[in-house]
Amino acid sequence: MIDRYSHPAWRIGVSAFLIVSAFVALAPIVWIVGLALRTGADVYSRSVIPKSLRPENFIDAWNQFGLGPLFVNSILVTVSSVVVTTVLSVLAAYGFARLRFWGSEVLFLLILLGLMIPPAALIIPLFVQIRTMGLYDTHVGLSLVYVAFGLPLSILVLRSFLAGIPGELLEAARIDGAHEWTILLRVVVPLAKAPIATVAILMFLFCWNDFFLALVLLRGGGLEDTTYTLPVGIAQFIGQYSTPYELVAAAVLIVAVPVFILYLVLHRQFEQGVAEGAVKA
Repeated sequence: MIDRYSHPAWRIGVSAFLIVSAFVALAPIVWIVGLALRTGADVYSRSVIPKSLRPENFIDAWNQFGLGPLFVNSILVTVSSVVVTTVLSVLAAYGFARLRFWGSEVLFLLILLGLMIPPAALIIPLFVQIRTMGLYDTHVGLSLVYVAFGLPLSILVLRSFLAGIPGELLEAARIDGAHEWTILLRVVVPLAKAPIATVAILMFLFCWNDFFLALVLLRGGGLEDTTYTLPVGIAQFIGQYSTPYELVAAAVLIVAVPVFILYLVLHRQFEQGVAEGAVKA
C-alpha cells in the first residue's frame, strides 16, 4: 500500500500551504515594521518599501507618548496578576485533581462557567462593583478583575495535567511522612513546570494586551501620573483627524518586546506544556 504522505503531490501541497500560512502570519509584522521606520510624509505612500528609514521614530514614540509611566503601570498590573493567578490556580487545581471532597465536581463546573461568559457581558455590574469597593481607577482593582477572568482557564489547564500524575508517586511521598504542602511544593510543582509556564504565558498575554477592561476600569490622568496601561495609553494618541501612525507603529513594536523576550525565555516550557495538554486531551 502506497503511503499518501510520502507522495510528491502531498509534499508539494503541504509545502505550499505552509508557505502561504507563513506569509499570512508575517505580512502584518513586516508591514508594521516598515510603517514604524517611515517618515511622516511617507506614511500614506503606496510603496511597500519605505523611501527612507527613520529609526528615530522609536525614540520619539517613547518620549511623546510617555511610554515610561505606561510601562511601569503595565508591568505592575501584569506581574501581580500573573503571580496571583498562577499561585491560586496551582492550589485550586491540586485540590480538584488530587483531593476529592464533597461538591468538588459541582464547584469545578461553576468555576468553568467563567470560560463561557465574555467580559463584555459583565462590564456594567463589574464596573459598579469595582467602584463600590473603592477600587475604580486603581491597579489593584484591575488586577483583581484580571485574576477573576484568568482563573477558570488556568485551573482547567493545570487540573488536567495534575490529574495525570501517578497516584502511586504521591502515595509514596505520604508514606514517607510528607505533608500535603510538601508534596505539592516538592513533588507536584517540579513535575508541572511546563503547564505552569504555559498558564503564566497565557495570563501574561491576556493582561499585557488587554484594552477593553483597562479602558473601562481606569480613569487615566495626566501624562506623567496616568494610571493607564500601555494599550489604552497608546490609543489616546489616535486622533480623529490627525494621527502619527509611524509613531503609533513604533510604540506597538516597543510594547511587543517584553512578550517576545518572555517567549524566548519560556518557549521550551510553553511548547512542552501545550504538547502535554494535547496528549492528555
